[in-house]
Amino acid sequence: MTEGRYKNSRGKVMKVLRRNNHIVVSGVNMVSILFSVLTLLLQKYKTVEDEEYQQRKKIIQKEFPIHVSNVALIDPQLDLPTKIKYGYLEDGTKVRLSKKSGAIIPKPDRSHLTYINRTKKKEDGLLDTKSDLVLLKTYKGEDFMRVKAEFEEFIRMKEEKESLLVF
Repeated sequence: MTEGRYKNSRGKVMKVLRRNNHIVVSGVNMVSILFSVLTLLLQKYKTVEDEEYQQRKKIIQKEFPIHVSNVALIDPQLDLPTKIKYGYLEDGTKVRLSKKSGAIIPKPDRSHLTYINRTKKKEDGLLDTKSDLVLLKTYKGEDFMRVKAEFEEFIRMKEEKESLLVF
């Protein structure tokens, strides 16, 4: 953190909220929340059951998001917060460089987030469509002659009822 109450504190980025440019950092921006029946009624918090499964007042500390402008990367050589710039290696790969020392700051491994890795060990559940049935053509279309006959029968019955009405 570079600003606020948690200035000079460090932590690992747990979650990135790209929609509003916030991140959740472990051990930073901790907020205490008091859970009880009274707060459930007043502030609409959920009650928390403790180890004995009884509803009691309980204070829980939770990390809240902070804006990305209040966070800096750590220089691996100087062990200080630094800004970054981008550069290229001899083989043409793009890397992040520290502005203070010029050291390369490696990006975290994100290979586990690819589609193949997310679906590699996935098993079909009870409600999943079987893979051999996915490409079958199951829609046969409407029988428009039957629909027309039903509509004509409906109109005929409606006209019969209207002819019986007397004003």
